[in-house]
Amino acid sequence: MFPLWKAVLSESLLGYISWSLYHALPPMIYYFPLQTLALTGLEVFAVAFFSPIFLTIGPLWRLANNKYVLAFLRLTMVGSLASYQAPNASVRLFILAVGVSSSLLVQTVTWWSGNSLQRFIRIWGFMLGKIVLLVLRIWYTSLNPVWSSQAANTVIMTIGFIAAVERIYSGGDRRKQEANKTGNTVRETASHPYWLLSGVAFGSLMFLTLWIFGEVSLISRWAVSGHPDTGPDPNPHGGTVLLGLAQGLMISFWSWSSVISFAWFLIGPKKDLSSTFEVKSNQKPLFKKTKNYIKLFLWLFVGVGLLGLGLRYKTYQKKLGQGVPKRDFSAMIWPFRFAYDNEGWSNLEGSANLLNQTEADFITIIESDASKPFIGNHDPTMWLGEKLGFYTDFGPSTRDHTWGIMVLSKYPIVKSTHHLLPSPEGEIAPAISLTVNFTGKLIDFVVAHFGNEEEDLDRKLQAIAVSNLLKTSSKQVVFLGYITSAPGSRDYTELIENGNVKDIDSTDRDRWCSYIMYRGVIRLGYARISHAGLSDSEVQMAKFRIPDHVDSYADNDRIVTDPSQVPEDIHFNPRFGSYKDGHNYEHIHHFHMSTPKYFKQAN
Repeated sequence: MFPLWKAVLSESLLGYISWSLYHALPPMIYYFPLQTLALTGLEVFAVAFFSPIFLTIGPLWRLANNKYVLAFLRLTMVGSLASYQAPNASVRLFILAVGVSSSLLVQTVTWWSGNSLQRFIRIWGFMLGKIVLLVLRIWYTSLNPVWSSQAANTVIMTIGFIAAVERIYSGGDRRKQEANKTGNTVRETASHPYWLLSGVAFGSLMFLTLWIFGEVSLISRWAVSGHPDTGPDPNPHGGTVLLGLAQGLMISFWSWSSVISFAWFLIGPKKDLSSTFEVKSNQKPLFKKTKNYIKLFLWLFVGVGLLGLGLRYKTYQKKLGQGVPKRDFSAMIWPFRFAYDNEGWSNLEGSANLLNQTEADFITIIESDASKPFIGNHDPTMWLGEKLGFYTDFGPSTRDHTWGIMVLSKYPIVKSTHHLLPSPEGEIAPAISLTVNFTGKLIDFVVAHFGNEEEDLDRKLQAIAVSNLLKTSSKQVVFLGYITSAPGSRDYTELIENGNVKDIDSTDRDRWCSYIMYRGVIRLGYARISHAGLSDSEVQMAKFRIPDHVDSYADNDRIVTDPSQVPEDIHFNPRFGSYKDGHNYEHIHHFHMSTPKYFKQAN
């Protein structure tokens, strides 16, 4: 007989692959309407999640239960991981849909076929696979390694093929012996009047598990608030989520007497999981041994996960500092589009490189709440914060259903408040007001993402709300916002006049979305950097100087484009080239739109 511990481990690896596929398909479906801002018809690939329904048809059930067909489906499931290496998003979407469908068909057949011990191991392998996914995402800082690099993708796919082949050769005979019995059971179940309700209930459980517990840090984003009382940080408090899930699985091993003495009303089943199977007396020792292996692997995985959280926390704390004392600072805004580039692939590594190269001290990234299952179900704020060694703020919370705003700062964030802007007609618009300590000098920032152009009333009310935030800020404030209005428009004017701020470059009339405004600081430079396909929007940056006396200083009022006319220490990074008129259509990050510009005193 195939060793029990190997069976449990192989099923856990295959369970991890199944969960990885279920996580990967929704974002690929959503990618296409995100690009076009309209339905594309490719949403039909979501039908892959309903594949098991077809097995209620007798001939299809018998076909799927054929050992050769089942082996083909297993190998197809693992092979679909190669979708990460597909040449384009359309091909990747197709391969993922095939993989999800194959995985669900395999689950349906194997959970209903074979003897009780085999099915017990398969179901528990799927649950342990979920823990494996969470642990690997801890070590990869919220990302799934199989979707993070070609090397990791190839290694995991190879291991998956080994596990699949072992499962194919280990369980075929026993599965065949009971195929008729389980086939009759499936047909009886499918003819039961409540099979659809049972299916909806199980599907809902799967969806909620995927959404809420797709990554241990995400629950923290549901409860996040402003500094200094931010609520539970994703790390280390994600460890409590992992422990809670593990303990929840352990409850299924408890006897009913111990459960009722603890909290009978919290637990639905009155028996442990093994009691849902018909256990023959000669199999009881094997069940007991299998349970021990399951518990061993469960707590081994959890221990590895907690170790990863601890090491990450320690490394991140070492990266954080007070920043280099200086009078000048740079601020940047970038619409991030949930960490996906224009080809449908994750742009986090490229984003980290770009942000590093800009040398910005304060960064706001809008469209950054990727916690939802159809966007990616991960935490880019945590990833970029730990990668770059920046202080972070994220808000408003995921439960408020905005597109999210991320703040990254080299300098400590003293306080912040998250705001939901008036949005009576369209999507809920977010904003954050915060104060940053630039080595003893406190500067306020207001960052915001207005609603769509079509919702005129929303934008009007949002402009009024943000202008009030600016008006009540300190004498020194910088605004970075996405306001979907042209320079000189009603909303632009509301911010400038009633918010009592100045535009970083009022001569730049070719803007629509991103704007930088300020009060109480001296402008030094302004740049626009092309996106190079990393997002659908450019980067905007500005450099400022903190005056010695906020009540008596002179702002720079002359624009120059020759960098030799200003001190070298305020130059933007020459890695982005030199001054360029018009759009940059090359697939590289480059200054464009008549920037960079520098400001100096007129003599």
